[in-house]
Amino acid sequence: RMPVTIRAIEPASADYDSLLAVAEQLGQARYIAATEPYADESVLLGAFAEAGCVGFLRFLIMAIGSEHGRTPICGADGTPLREGYVEAFGVLPEWRRQHIGQALQEHVIDYCRAQGCYQIRSRSPVSSAENYALKLKMGYAIHPSSANDSYYFIKTLEPNA
Repeated sequence: RMPVTIRAIEPASADYDSLLAVAEQLGQARYIAATEPYADESVLLGAFAEAGCVGFLRFLIMAIGSEHGRTPICGADGTPLREGYVEAFGVLPEWRRQHIGQALQEHVIDYCRAQGCYQIRSRSPVSSAENYALKLKMGYAIHPSSANDSYYFIKTLEPNA
């Protein structure tokens, strides 16, 4: 297994173009630079090997339902429940099945848990069989999307003990 490091990438970072090229190759470049006014935070993670970027994951931190203008659901302390929403995720085909996707997902889980998020959510088309297998392995629940031929994956997060 080749050593891979995962780190946050900013648009001004030297590795941003390398990450964008991978997203382009996987048909997800449009999700990398998009801005969502309803999100509190946007985080872009890159997985890097000696060869350069081999995978990425972009996620948003936001109040649950804010992208649909929904009234927030508040927790016991009265503050709106927040979630991490995975906007884009991919690993180059030749680098799959080396736990890179799982490592990217685990970074998101850890980050969102540290930010006090209630859950993590993503949506994937039915053609993403490998992504589905990973999400099921990691304990995500599944809900069909009414928007198109895709499914939502949702994982509640236990707060840090």
